[in-house]
Amino acid sequence: MKKVNFKKVTILNFLSVGEEPVTVEFKKGLHVITGINRDKPDRRNAIGKSTIADSIYFAIFGDTLREIKKDLIPNNITGGGTHVELDFEVNTPKGTNNYKIVRQLGPSKVYVYKNGVDKTRDSISNTNKYICDVTSATPSIFQNCVIMTVNNAVPFMAKNKIEKRKFIEDIFGMEVFSQMLSTLRAEYNEIKREHDLEITKLTEVSSTHKNYNDQKESILKRRQDKKKLYNQRQKDNTAELEKLQKQLEDFKEEDTSALRKVIDDYNEKLTVCEEKINGYIEEISTEKAKVKHTKESYTKVGTEEDTCPVCLRGIHEHDAEYIEREKESLKQKIVKMVEEIKVINESLEKAKNVKLKIQQDINTKNNRLSEAKVNKQKREGITQRVEQLNKWQEELNEDLKAIEGTDTDFDELIAATKTRLKELETKVQKYRKEIAKLDIVKYVVSEEGVKSYIVNKLLELLNNKLLQYLRKLDSNSICIFNEYFEEEILNEKNKVCSYFNFSGAERKSIDLACLFTFSDIRRMQGGVQYNVCIYDELLDSSFDEKSCETVTNILQDRVEELDECCIIISHRKESIKAVTGETIYLEKSNGITRRVEAPEI
Repeated sequence: MKKVNFKKVTILNFLSVGEEPVTVEFKKGLHVITGINRDKPDRRNAIGKSTIADSIYFAIFGDTLREIKKDLIPNNITGGGTHVELDFEVNTPKGTNNYKIVRQLGPSKVYVYKNGVDKTRDSISNTNKYICDVTSATPSIFQNCVIMTVNNAVPFMAKNKIEKRKFIEDIFGMEVFSQMLSTLRAEYNEIKREHDLEITKLTEVSSTHKNYNDQKESILKRRQDKKKLYNQRQKDNTAELEKLQKQLEDFKEEDTSALRKVIDDYNEKLTVCEEKINGYIEEISTEKAKVKHTKESYTKVGTEEDTCPVCLRGIHEHDAEYIEREKESLKQKIVKMVEEIKVINESLEKAKNVKLKIQQDINTKNNRLSEAKVNKQKREGITQRVEQLNKWQEELNEDLKAIEGTDTDFDELIAATKTRLKELETKVQKYRKEIAKLDIVKYVVSEEGVKSYIVNKLLELLNNKLLQYLRKLDSNSICIFNEYFEEEILNEKNKVCSYFNFSGAERKSIDLACLFTFSDIRRMQGGVQYNVCIYDELLDSSFDEKSCETVTNILQDRVEELDECCIIISHRKESIKAVTGETIYLEKSNGITRRVEAPEI
């Protein structure tokens, strides 16, 4: 496994850091970055804590996590040029190498040194690519597995489907399949062209050879064994063909278009059902408003006000009996409206039950559709094998004809053409094998091939890891990803819910479980481990004291298990209690951030 161990970062004139360098060393342990804003003593934000995380990201990718414009990155008070140095080492089975990245703005420059030797490329873009190759890093992986801005970035579960799928495929390192498929297609086309050219030559030489062999008077005895071998191969091929034909007869193709139509119909019904549910909800809100208004009128009838709230005449013009009648009338209206709300609620529940039934039917039909697709793929595989066997039978027939020659004055010509035929057949067979191999490999790396198999295997690992972290975080939810990387979240009642149905703290637990899981998966699947994990404002909102303790316990366990330098960026004083390593204390004064000694608590 490749291990990237960050040692330290040094920052000058970067965001709020001025001419006085701020250096942070990355040692094993649970550390906290906190501080105070002397310019605004009543606030603990805008100190420059996140600048540390931004500086690491800037050194590697030339940008900031918050996508700040480059002309705003240099400190606007000192006016000096931005200078960030990042020291790290890379451990591989081949050995350990030390690196230093020096990135500057004003003007823009980047340098890379390996074991003290300048490895800077001919351009900034090529140097950036070299840095990413050395660190095996991408912005997406870094933002979700190394530097995790839990509150400032869009959580993974809030991203759209395309972003989620692409990120998880990157985590699993599956982008290689697309690259392999593209390379294979180009190679396949090149070999196919060569194959067609050799086939043309083979046809011509075969024709000449056959003409020579037609003049031979007897079959050469020495070819009898070969003929027997070919016949046995034909027999074996015939037996296999019969077996495959029987398998093809056992497959029954299902009309998937009918299934898709049913699913479309169900989806239309689902839409209608949802519209009804929304309508019922709107009716209930309207009726409740009417009840509230009528109750207000009811409470005002018979009061000591000068004007009747119902007919707007003076109270003295009514007698007690009339007031009672008005109150009774309003009371009846309220009862009737409450009954109406009850009826609408019953209709709403029925509509919800219908919606659930439709969704279940859709899932059932989708499962049938998947089964039909698998059967179709199996049938296609058998059909390809049958075609291959038939082609081999044809080739064997040609070989059998070729050995039925005679010894004549044409033997030299036959020998010459035979030699040529063998050369061409060897080439053609070689191309055919290459094409067959490429066909198999193309299938293997396609969506239906080994990628699907790998995804299903890896999903089990992903879902188990995610469940473990959700349990550690005392979450009331279960999150499961399917083979399309679409999630299903179940609440404590085992009902499917949206991510946004949960409270802020519950969503944050899900977010953290995803962050920890993705970090573990990337380390296991990506073959690369980073020694630094930074959590920006991890404990500063949503979590109560018990939740904060649970999270810090998980982080402490990860520090010990993975030899990590875990850094929490926080303005909560309680965060310091979790520190097992170093408290990095920053102070901002006159707009400039400096690192100072942590005050006694």
